Amino acid sequence: MLAGVSSSAHAVHLDVEVWGDSDKMSAGFCRTAGAVGCDLAQLIASLQLPPNTLPTDGATGKMIFLTDFRDFAGGPNKTPNPGFQSVQNALNPGELIRYRAIGILQYWDTNSRTWNPAPANVRIKLAGGVDPGLVITDYNQCGGQLFCFAGTGNQSAVTLYRGTGVSGSAEMVVDAGNNQGSMHTHLNWFLENNAGVIGGPIGAYMLEMQILSNQRSHPSESFYVMFNGGLALADFSEALLDRVSSFPVAPPSSTLPVIASAGEDRVARLGSTIALDASASSDPQPGPSPLSYNWTQTVGTAVSLVGGNQQTANFLPNVPGNYTFNLSVSDGATTSYDEVTYTVPNIGDVDLDGDIDRIDVALILLGATQSPNAVANDVRDLDGNGVITSNDASIAKVRCSLRLCYPTRR
Repeated sequence: MLAGVSSSAHAVHLDVEVWGDSDKMSAGFCRTAGAVGCDLAQLIASLQLPPNTLPTDGATGKMIFLTDFRDFAGGPNKTPNPGFQSVQNALNPGELIRYRAIGILQYWDTNSRTWNPAPANVRIKLAGGVDPGLVITDYNQCGGQLFCFAGTGNQSAVTLYRGTGVSGSAEMVVDAGNNQGSMHTHLNWFLENNAGVIGGPIGAYMLEMQILSNQRSHPSESFYVMFNGGLALADFSEALLDRVSSFPVAPPSSTLPVIASAGEDRVARLGSTIALDASASSDPQPGPSPLSYNWTQTVGTAVSLVGGNQQTANFLPNVPGNYTFNLSVSDGATTSYDEVTYTVPNIGDVDLDGDIDRIDVALILLGATQSPNAVANDVRDLDGNGVITSNDASIAKVRCSLRLCYPTRR
């Protein structure tokens, strides 16, 4: 059981059970009877919680998954728990599950006996996930497989939680559903200082995350993970109860939802950096938190999305086609969604009819005459120099896919 300073080799922990629910991911306390990481009753008893008390945060209602830094074979300040698991048919075969790190690292110590942002010289590192940039989900590129791995990407990416926020890779792939639609995976958590040296102040630590899927548009509700960093059992129980009994934030009498705006659908030039802009989103009734943003690709050849949890993000399409992105915007009380599609034709296909001919050339020359200054990602600016000129028309002629690109072509 969760033990004091002297013993933690068999510390009870709670795994995160994940499953798909229509177009949304869900996460909850593990429900598999007899499985390690699923005995909620034993954990409640070991922490001597009051009857009918579940480890949920009183202020937000979010679940708290409990673990101990001292139950890792490598020594103190390391743990593979909580793990992530799904029962049979909870996922689709090949469904890629990833986590998203959000919020800040919080800390409870025996002196103040309150929760505050973690000290500046400590962090929790989460390692063992797969950089999403390494994963390809295009059926054709993967030789008929549901997914495969690219030869490029950050193979040593980690997620870092600090008292000021999240750094490193905020999103990492945890695992994929097997042929039975289940999975069971453990990553590695480390308590360390900012130089990467293992160890940190004795206390309880808590961080926040949510679960996403490449086959569902909406992530799970976020949840907390609370670590015992060297506290005696009674102190760790007190730290947990401080969260369980925290007074809920009273919502406004009439909560107006945030407004998510991903912008208008657009046509963009192949090979140019395309900006996703959520700046038109708004919060008619601000709070309780500043607006947070998340972009998720739902249609098109997989791309590397830069700034996926920022108001503005960008990507570089190298394959013609449609690219659709789902935007979620939240103020901590309500969440709204919107989506935007970018149509990316072949270089020179200005009229979007699937070929390059004299009409495309004529449209480029017309632009060069009437409005030569190209807008961002302008499909008429074939050379990407910001100006529409006869040189762009010449490039289109070279790329002509039909017989007539010139008035009299032979």
